[in-house]
Amino acid sequence: MTGQTALGLATGESMMGAQKYVNPLLGKVLAIGGLTLVLLMPLGQVGSLVNERAGMRELASQKVADRWGGAQIVSAPILSIPVETEYEERGRKLRSITWRRMLAASVSIRGEIKPQLRHVGIYTVPVYETPLKISGVFSPEALAPLLTVQPLQTVRWSDARLFIPIGEVRGIREMSAAQWGDQPLRLQPASYDGISGVEAPVDVSDLRNGEQREFLLEYTLAGSSNLRALPLAGVTSVTLRSTWPHPSFDGAFLPTYTLDAKGFDARWQVLELNRGFPQAWDDTAVPREAIEIAAFGVSLFQPVDTYHRNERAIKYALLFIAITFMSVFLWEQVSGTRIHAMQYLFVGLALCVFYLLLLALSEHVPFGYAYLIAALAQAGLVGVYLGSGLKSGRIGVIVASALGAVYGLLYLLILSEQYALLLGAVFVFAVLAALMLATRRTDWYLLGSRAKQAVAGEEYT
Repeated sequence: MTGQTALGLATGESMMGAQKYVNPLLGKVLAIGGLTLVLLMPLGQVGSLVNERAGMRELASQKVADRWGGAQIVSAPILSIPVETEYEERGRKLRSITWRRMLAASVSIRGEIKPQLRHVGIYTVPVYETPLKISGVFSPEALAPLLTVQPLQTVRWSDARLFIPIGEVRGIREMSAAQWGDQPLRLQPASYDGISGVEAPVDVSDLRNGEQREFLLEYTLAGSSNLRALPLAGVTSVTLRSTWPHPSFDGAFLPTYTLDAKGFDARWQVLELNRGFPQAWDDTAVPREAIEIAAFGVSLFQPVDTYHRNERAIKYALLFIAITFMSVFLWEQVSGTRIHAMQYLFVGLALCVFYLLLLALSEHVPFGYAYLIAALAQAGLVGVYLGSGLKSGRIGVIVASALGAVYGLLYLLILSEQYALLLGAVFVFAVLAALMLATRRTDWYLLGSRAKQAVAGEEYT
């Protein structure tokens, strides 16, 4: 019993001693973890600033669009013919009008997008002017339902109108030609179910006689952001070319295109079968949404999105701060050199300022140069600071070099759209594996004992 009691007491004392040794080390780890969480506040402020600056850029784009012209829409015209119906209600004879909407049999839209850059403060907004030629034909088959109307119905052929959808009428710079057959069109602003455009009265007597009617529109349209077309014909053929080197084709249909350093040349062809609405309908039986969802076209894409890249960089900020703190902490324990919590805080704040510096620089110089300047400044600052704190210039150089390598990898993650997750996962695994392998023989109880002795020495002093 005496031997067992002595063994138990010895074991208990050993465990209590180990706990005493570990406590200072654990306290340091908790303090560093708390500092890491505290740094979420400045990082959140920088993230909010990125969103604010991105919003200011959108306001600048909207300001240019309000004065120059916004996103534009081009299309074949819609032919509308009113049908008057007589009916009785409570002994009174009344009349109502229904508009029959008809689309062209075919249309060809050709345009050349001529891009320009407009500046609002530090922001650059792409705009364009596009000379357009729209030609097509209406077939007499479109009128077939109107030639067999009910007895109490009257087709008001003389009141037929031709509506031409245009995204923003104020963007029309010049109307060179507007013809219905050989007759000029007297255009005026109009709208159809929320779709803006221009319209003119037309004579449909040729169509009633079984003949086709051609139309021709030539005008210059100014806009910004994108140019889209509506497939309002049995066969819609669209050809757009431009010197803009970064087109983004979007919408319901994609084109066949060629793209090189001189720009792009894109061609679309959309058939009636490809759409979700017919060639003719009454009034607003085909809603605006059904027409707009079939739109297609091209956007003037800007490949270098400064704010998007800054946002992606901030997403990795906490990870890199934690890795930096962990590396410094391990070096502190292995080397026996103590680093105060305030030094950790200053290093963390310097790492946070990197993202603020990157945002500010990237608004004035290309993102790559801004990133290089910010990374070199931060790596140099932290290297000098820790080298001085640890009284070793060699350690300062090592820290600066390691931070430079980390920032280089972060830059690859920012640039890589498709493989960011893969690269990030591999990087985290590699860093964790390196830290685990480097400390696999470390006696953490011994390090805790050293920490305890250091604390005891300070108390004794």
